[in-house]
Amino acid sequence: MVDIGSGRLWTRDEGSGPALVFLHGFSFDHRQWAPQMERFRDTSRCIAYDLRGFGRSAPPAEPYDHVLDLQAMIETLGLESPVLVGLSLGANIAMSYAARYPDAAAKLALASSGLPGFEWQEERPPDAAKAHADAHGAEATKAFWLDHPLFASLGDYPEAAAAVREMVADYSGWHWENADPRFVSPPGQDPDAVTARTLVMSGGRDAKGYRDIATVLASRIRNASLVTFEEAGHMLNLELPDRFNAVLAEFLATQEEVS
Repeated sequence: MVDIGSGRLWTRDEGSGPALVFLHGFSFDHRQWAPQMERFRDTSRCIAYDLRGFGRSAPPAEPYDHVLDLQAMIETLGLESPVLVGLSLGANIAMSYAARYPDAAAKLALASSGLPGFEWQEERPPDAAKAHADAHGAEATKAFWLDHPLFASLGDYPEAAAAVREMVADYSGWHWENADPRFVSPPGQDPDAVTARTLVMSGGRDAKGYRDIATVLASRIRNASLVTFEEAGHMLNLELPDRFNAVLAEFLATQEEVS
């Protein structure tokens, strides 16, 4: 458990070298990044922590901001210019952090990212889950969430599907059952404010909204490139871990380049 001042977050911290901070998606926890931790811990200091209310970290007891939590984590662990790797909610946090602290992160890798303010043409998957939880409760919503079309591609990836089922089963459901006191600190979550070199990763079988967001991020972040994993869905780091790791390794190897 790492004390960040306003709370304590459960953290896996392995390896040594340049810092990689992994940020998980909604309803998941640090275990989402097991294939990446195993791959990169021999060459990097790999940190994966449970966001507030997820995994082994306690739920919020007061207003909080995931971005400020991340900054406190980086300061507490003494990380210098970490690379931030996030998926879905975690990617949104990483992007927002880089917008708020433009000189703090060396690079960003954003997979299946959300984007606040983006106008979805269909119902946003997390909103659908929250509505189901309001009507049926958190425990019933776990089955609804796992059966959501967002995760349909997991049917072709048994190991990824098992990992996702385990994390969702262990999720407390706190954010479905409670009014989340999360807030967003100024200057907000503007991709145009991000200056760090950025890798945007998108699953070709992900929900259309997330695929559209990937295109928006790749076009608005001034130093970004887009890689599409055509056979993967939302959980592309678990579905295609070897390719994900290879793409990330190549991105890390170009860390000193300036475009």
